[in-house]
Order: sequence, then C-alpha cells, then structure tokens
Amino acid sequence: MFTRLLLASLLVISTQAQAQGQDQTHTPPQICTREYAPVCGQLGQETKTFPTRCVMLSQGGTWVSNGACPATPPTAQSKEITLTVAAEDVACMGAAPMRCLQVQEGDAPTWSKFYNRIEGFTFKPGVRYTLLVRVTPIPNPPADMADTRYELVRELSRSPTLERLRYLRELKVY
Repeated sequence: MFTRLLLASLLVISTQAQAQGQDQTHTPPQICTREYAPVCGQLGQETKTFPTRCVMLSQGGTWVSNGACPATPPTAQSKEITLTVAAEDVACMGAAPMRCLQVQEGDAPTWSKFYNRIEGFTFKPGVRYTLLVRVTPIPNPPADMADTRYELVRELSRSPTLERLRYLRELKVY
C-alpha cells in the first residue's frame, strides 16, 4: 500500500514538473460556438475566412480583420453566372424561418428560392435585378454553413416595378 502511494506521488510530481517546463505559448483546445460571425485570418502563408474568431484561434490562426476575407480572383473551380432576382422576396424555411430571394439562373423559365447570401449585393423590395455573380465552391465548410460562395461581380440591370415607381412618385423621389 505504501509503495503504491509513493509511486502515485512521484507520478504527480513528475507530471507537474513536465507541465511547468513546457512552452507557455501552447494554448489548450477550445470549444467554440456554432454561430457564424466570420473573420479573416492568417494560417501559415494562407489568408482565409474562418466562421468565428474562436475557430481561427483554435486552429492557430492570427486575426487580420473582421468579416470575410476580401474577394479573391476567379479560380479554376469558380464560374460566373447570370441571376435574375425578382422584385419581391418570399418566406421560406432554412434552418429557421427566413426570407429568401426568388431567382432565375440564366434563361431558366421558373423562379427558385435562393437561400444563400450574395456578397456585395443589397436587395431592395420592388426592384428587379439582373446580376453577374461569381460562384465558388467552399471546400470542407462547417456543418452550419453553405458549401458555395456567391459574390456580386456587377449589376447588369435594375428595373423598379410599377408599384415601386408609384410609391417613389408619391414621395417625390423619382
């Protein structure tokens, strides 16, 4: 019994001595929330967008800026598409109830619900848009994030609906 107690004491003392001798810059693994509050960070030589600052720090990255990293030039995986955005958004169900844009890709005859965000584009109800959009697949996205990134390249056209024009005339804006 005494021998076991002595060995256990020596094990605890040696473990503490090793821990004190370790590099103090090592950070223990972190548990991060699953929210999406993107930050731009540097991981080695690569600059990339992380879903949260916590995820960036837990992977050993350094903070560059809040928000997603600036748009990158087209890659071999990205392509440009034309999207027509309807003048009104609709109620839809993603992970929770939300509002979705209605879009037509290219010459598609039907409207479909668009659950993602188009970076650089701000939707205004009552205006129909035609957009040139860069679509880039995101390798290994977090489980609660889309696997595709949509970035506005340029607005090709914008046309207010008659209801919108009447509303603006009443305000004497248009």
